[in-house]
Amino acid sequence: MQDSYTIGKRKQHIDKVLEADEILDVFTMPCNGTVLREAHKLEEYGNVWALVPELERKLHTHQKKAFEFIWRNIAGTLNPKDMDCGSNQTGGCVISHSPGTGKTCLIISFLKSYLALFPGSRPLILVPKVTLYTWSKEFEKWNADVPLYIVHAWRDYERKGNVREKSGNNRKLPRRIAHITDCLKKIHTWHEYPSVLLMSYPTFFCITRERCEYKKKMSGVLLNNTGLLILDEGHKPRSNSSKLRKALMAVKTSKRILLSGTLFQNNFEEYFNTLYLARPSFVFEVLMEFREVQVANCGMGSPDMERRNERVARGFFVDEIARRIDSGIKQERQRGLQKLRKITSNFIDTYEGGVLESLPGLQTYTIMIKPTLMQQPILNNLQMAIERSKVFSLELEFLITVASIHPWLLKTMGCGRKYLTEAEIGGLSCHPEQGSKVEFIVDLVQLCAIKKEKVLIFSKYIEPINFLVEIFELKFGWQVGNEVLVLQGNQDLYERGVVIEEFNKVGGSAKVLLASTSACSEGINLTGASRLVLLDAEWNPSKIKQAIARAFRLGQERMVYVYKLVALGTIEEDKYRKTVWKEWLSRLVFEGGKAEESTHRQAEHIEDDMLRAMVGQDQGRRLQMVTQESDKQVLGARFEDQVV
Repeated sequence: MQDSYTIGKRKQHIDKVLEADEILDVFTMPCNGTVLREAHKLEEYGNVWALVPELERKLHTHQKKAFEFIWRNIAGTLNPKDMDCGSNQTGGCVISHSPGTGKTCLIISFLKSYLALFPGSRPLILVPKVTLYTWSKEFEKWNADVPLYIVHAWRDYERKGNVREKSGNNRKLPRRIAHITDCLKKIHTWHEYPSVLLMSYPTFFCITRERCEYKKKMSGVLLNNTGLLILDEGHKPRSNSSKLRKALMAVKTSKRILLSGTLFQNNFEEYFNTLYLARPSFVFEVLMEFREVQVANCGMGSPDMERRNERVARGFFVDEIARRIDSGIKQERQRGLQKLRKITSNFIDTYEGGVLESLPGLQTYTIMIKPTLMQQPILNNLQMAIERSKVFSLELEFLITVASIHPWLLKTMGCGRKYLTEAEIGGLSCHPEQGSKVEFIVDLVQLCAIKKEKVLIFSKYIEPINFLVEIFELKFGWQVGNEVLVLQGNQDLYERGVVIEEFNKVGGSAKVLLASTSACSEGINLTGASRLVLLDAEWNPSKIKQAIARAFRLGQERMVYVYKLVALGTIEEDKYRKTVWKEWLSRLVFEGGKAEESTHRQAEHIEDDMLRAMVGQDQGRRLQMVTQESDKQVLGARFEDQVV
């Protein structure tokens, strides 16, 4: 571990080397006005679609609608000769389309047309680290013919084994300085010539928070000279205390495009923060709506005044909108929804995935599973412990989750002994039949192997993934890397890409993919699967939606069946009920009165032949209830009443 003095000296050394090689001077050079001036012959184009005729033919209807929506928000119109980008009517916007519906292709199409008219606009795309590779591949796939510069983090640059460049005096630069030089040159080229700059959120944050000289130069360019800011998965930095969000708010441009497949995260204060991040004028618009007396000062006063206006606007949003929507009184709820739509509909484009209806189909089932005789007393003890606890215990929640998958997992965790006796721990067995969820998975995987269908299994914890790897090896003789593939958060992007390619390969040896939810954020394409199992119940329905979207997305060629497993008599039931309510609330925010409240009614028939056969064979022993979900309702059925 290096102390602060050593780190400080190293930074000073780097600054001296860069200064000696005149690398930093590129940021003091005047801009190339010939290249950076805005295109002046706008009247040559009758409509922005004329700029991308080849891409227009490839876009779906919802993408074309969103393309025009972005242009109206960023430039005010679709007609180049009438554009006034400095107008108060233009600003940031939000594209809230379901995961897997082609947001990346949409943005690439927009950027190609935007740079054709405004070559000096300097678009900056910020993305989660795991989607950096996906974005670069999408630019290649769609042949956008737009120069793209990717600023890599130090570790990714190092893994790539980049050749060290020579400095001005013809000596090889140290690898660390070579990486910094690479970043500086890419940012300078983007600053000088029509192009797009792409980097991850962690890299952006690292550049803008450091105070060493070379990062000050890069930070100044990114914060002050970005003309168009695109935020992929832009709902993530939504907390008031998020340092990343503060850095993003410091970017001077008001022209922003925030992309999200799960925009509303069931917290109205965070929702306000997300909308404000996408559209800095949103504070002004909220204050105007509620006739705040000092609204005229919004965005034009001191930083203290701006913070005050943000705080007041957030208060109005939560008290006058969120409180009404959360109300049990229908009339109050409608008033809140009307206010919300009034102040957001002009800059939020929503799409719930109708294009996915062209795919073979999606069936989602929640399966209530009764614990085994070995699981039941252990889960009872842990459940009683969590009910006795005065504060919510993440440790107990974790233990209940893994014990509901298979109780033997508690043997591998020291914290389990705080709540269970040595006799209880010592009596645990690793047989698949001793864990109801594992028993279900083994039966499902076996049937799928016979029918040559691939299974994708999600868990947010590593321990169940490792345990299932062992089970598949003991039960079927399958090996990791052949029949069994694993996708985890500690793998680098190249490793993940290899796993995904192997799993999606038609006729390959892979039969099952075990994936952690941390490794499968937006951009991961697992369309080789036709059966998807969610081992863990979630509090947040957006995580479930994102997991499903990894397999059910454009490119899928088979019907996708999703099984959400819930352990009866545990906190997982509470999670399930809360998730159903949150899903309805999210639909309410975007659909208004058209959103029907979820209900539980007896299902007359399980459409999935494989699940129906498993239910019939089980005869109510473990599988106690199934709910088949649709966009409008949740259908419930007790298996003993099920017609098989």
